[in-house]
Amino acid sequence: MTRCLVCLLMLLLSASAASAATAVEWADLKDPASASFDDPFAALSVYELRSLGTVLRLRLKLEEKDVSSEARAGIEQRLRSEEARLVAAGVDVDGLLSKRLEIARKRTAAALAGNPAVAGREVAITGYVIPVVGPHGRATTGYLVPGAGMCSHMPAPDPNQMIRYSLKTDWEADYIYEPVQLIGTLSLETTSQEITLLDGQVDMLASFQMDVTEARSLDRGTRPEPRNRLFNLFRGRQADDAAPGQ
Repeated sequence: MTRCLVCLLMLLLSASAASAATAVEWADLKDPASASFDDPFAALSVYELRSLGTVLRLRLKLEEKDVSSEARAGIEQRLRSEEARLVAAGVDVDGLLSKRLEIARKRTAAALAGNPAVAGREVAITGYVIPVVGPHGRATTGYLVPGAGMCSHMPAPDPNQMIRYSLKTDWEADYIYEPVQLIGTLSLETTSQEITLLDGQVDMLASFQMDVTEARSLDRGTRPEPRNRLFNLFRGRQADDAAPGQ
């Protein structure tokens, strides 16, 4: 009976701690101030963006001094064709290309900037973990990302869409990309660490850090053996890549 009461008390305390945390979505981590700028490239289709990139590449090629007359004629012909296609679609080619560096700087700043409103707060957020095993052989740190496969099969998310976590609890991930809910305090501090994933060395650039006081696995089904073997492979590699003290 006493044991049941203790278990019940622990459950109630855990529920109370979870309810005190503010539930946040990944979009809440972006800094609204940095993200609010006019991006004329956002209205272009994928094909228009590719064509605009081709125009830029061809123009730069024509500026090279070692281009033969025959090659130059072919480049100029293709350039006229690409420019005409874009103009017909209503794209301001020269105007957009003149703004490309300015917009690139603004996009980079927006991708890095985290929302100061969530910094220093205890939050609850769900995502997928990429555990990093330190020299001690335990995965007490890692990264939380919005989607499974990010940084491996898919590109890495923006830095303000990646959280580097440090576990202050006994919970550890069973496998890479395990879906979880992490509860803890967020801080705005940019970190960079190189780890080994499926595609080789990956630079993990995160705008947030999180001291995790509670973690809950959201995978209640049977965990396939291949995924466990995959995580064991990452354990061996990441142990070599982790910085001292990680």
